[in-house]
Amino acid sequence: MLLLGPIGLEFLLTRSISFWKALKFCVGIAVVAVGLTISVDSIMWKKFVWPEFEVFWFNSILNRSSDWGTHSIHWYFTSALPRSLLIAYPLSLLGTILDRRVPFLILPVLSFVILYSKLPHKELRFIISSVPMLNLSAAVAASRIYNNRKKTIWKLVNMVMVALFVISAGCTIVTFMASYNNYPSGYALKRLHQISHPANVVGEEWVHIDTFGAMNGISRFCEEAFPWRYSKEEEVGVEELRNRNFTYLVNEQPSVDGYKCLFSEQGFDRLELRRGFPPIVMVKRAKVYVHEDMKKEDHLHKKWPGC
Repeated sequence: MLLLGPIGLEFLLTRSISFWKALKFCVGIAVVAVGLTISVDSIMWKKFVWPEFEVFWFNSILNRSSDWGTHSIHWYFTSALPRSLLIAYPLSLLGTILDRRVPFLILPVLSFVILYSKLPHKELRFIISSVPMLNLSAAVAASRIYNNRKKTIWKLVNMVMVALFVISAGCTIVTFMASYNNYPSGYALKRLHQISHPANVVGEEWVHIDTFGAMNGISRFCEEAFPWRYSKEEEVGVEELRNRNFTYLVNEQPSVDGYKCLFSEQGFDRLELRRGFPPIVMVKRAKVYVHEDMKKEDHLHKKWPGC
């Protein structure tokens, strides 16, 4: 609604659409969409629920999303968008100046980002729908620069733009590799599934996944059928784990009383500059540890690498 509102208002002010026709379509589609989402989710949750409204109420009215961290009001403009758009960010600003048709498309998007900036808890995914429009503006600027490249001043600007495109491509490769190595929990659970239990196991294998593990690569798609069972119970202290009936632990603790550490999984830590080629290297360190209950008999008699 924060994106559709400014776009619809602009259409109304420029008389691109009529108010009554827009109202008729919006109300009709809203009734169908809300009815569908309430029906499907109420059946699945076995209670009456309107998920989008609950999220809106939790995040915006109660402002509970702040429990997951906050950023400054300018974070989207000074951090999130520059990192996601790279060279396209300054080009998108230039595009609004070079082509008078572009501001008509960009103003609703800027309004959308500004409105979202009032929410203390910020994530790039909240405003990711603004990126295509900003890329469009950047493309207009790039096209204008390229088409005028034979002129003296524009030739220099074009050379700078091409160089920045190459740098952006390099940054994209580096950040892709960092992201690729940013899900150590998922790799740890997959490795545990592959090598931990015998085929003829009878009892259930309970795995406790802490909050860090659940946020760094483990989802329901990583889970397997019997004998595996999973718990993501939160607020379970490290000292309490030994009193629970968990066979394995996947967490960020290198040691837990009553459990032996089987192996660790590395994840992205930082980028480091160095002399030689490549000039930038990715440094990884142990992020996730897999532990086994000491009371469990090791049928495989496997020599684990430890932590």
